[in-house]
Amino acid sequence: MTKTSSPAKGRSNTAGETRLLRLAEMPGESSVGLSQWSDGSWRQCALPESLRTAFHLPETGAQNDELLPPSIAEGDKVLLLLPGHWVWSGTEQIPKAARRQPQAVGYMVEERLAGDVEDLHFLCQPRSGELCTVYAVDRERMAAVSAALSGLGWSVLAVIPEYQLLDSGEEGDILWLDGEHAHLWQGQGHGISLRRQYLKPVLESLALSSNDGSSEPDGGVVSPTLKVLGKVDELFEAELRILFGDRLEFHREQPEAQLVAAAKAAQLANLLCGEFKPAEPTSERHWWALPAKVAAACFVLQLLLFVGAGTYSNWRAAAIEKEAQALFSELFPNDTPRADIRRQVEGYLRQSSAGGGTFANMLQHLSQVWAQSRSQGLRLQSLRFDGTRGDMVLQLQAKNLSDLDTVVGQLSAGPVRAELLAANELEDGVSGRIRLR
Repeated sequence: MTKTSSPAKGRSNTAGETRLLRLAEMPGESSVGLSQWSDGSWRQCALPESLRTAFHLPETGAQNDELLPPSIAEGDKVLLLLPGHWVWSGTEQIPKAARRQPQAVGYMVEERLAGDVEDLHFLCQPRSGELCTVYAVDRERMAAVSAALSGLGWSVLAVIPEYQLLDSGEEGDILWLDGEHAHLWQGQGHGISLRRQYLKPVLESLALSSNDGSSEPDGGVVSPTLKVLGKVDELFEAELRILFGDRLEFHREQPEAQLVAAAKAAQLANLLCGEFKPAEPTSERHWWALPAKVAAACFVLQLLLFVGAGTYSNWRAAAIEKEAQALFSELFPNDTPRADIRRQVEGYLRQSSAGGGTFANMLQHLSQVWAQSRSQGLRLQSLRFDGTRGDMVLQLQAKNLSDLDTVVGQLSAGPVRAELLAANELEDGVSGRIRLR
């Protein structure tokens, strides 16, 4: 029974690590192997069932059972390296409009390809202006890789050729000595992977181009430095010094950990693009669903609260309206309440205020006249004030009609106009009705 890694069921752990895995062709057989960088070395892993199925690999028997599956924890991101010789790379001037059309990009570099454009999968990575790095890989191999990763359920950061891990976005050439293989990345924007035994001609060509760039003795052009990563024996170091002289920089420790730490997602040429772009997990594809549901629930709750508050307010307003109409009918039994009771009551108050001023003026004028005519035997029988018209009607009793006329004249002497409406003779005098305006 083959051991397989358990796929992560969720992506909640945002602090997961980047796990470096590599596919490699097994020597002497038409097969591939899977290795993982762990604890400073490459550890061969048991082939997952989905990988064997995708590449049509036979059962490997007990040897594969003894191997452990890749160690991929929940929340980890997988950076998968493909054999560098599977992927061709080169630079080309490509307009922006054509970069998203893989077939068009393929035909632009068709003369440099060893296969048919229809059989290859292309990726265009912009570098500077219209200069782009073009990657080409066999379509069937990419389909197998995509199917295998889909069955594993890993969260894949990128699938790249081995040499692309050396691309730091800076100028300069980098050579990675990786056991029996070597990976070379040139600062112009392309790379190559090959066996160590075929490396010398490539280095001679690279050294020749570098020397052509530094041919001016005055230092007008500076040659790039070749950075060498990995273990270097004395013989190979001597060959490098013959070719490049002092333009060498050695980093003799294993570079995988540093390369993974320095890798940036934006700089990785992820071959899982276009038709091979994996479908995002539901939890990641619809990450906005839960916040949207919460926001919608809050909106509906707030809307219900507003509707309930409005309904309650309308009910209370109707009850208060009925109370106001009942109170108005009690205070003004001869009037009918209108639609706006408040405005109607305010009108009554303004009339009352204006009438109160007229009543006070008339009463003050009457008191002055009354004080002057106190000796004439006047007696006030009744007083009525009409606030609507601003009239005051007096019923006075005097000794005779001439005294009554005198009072009317005195009342008319001021700002108030007096008018004798009627006079009646009594047994002990005269009674007259006077209107003041």
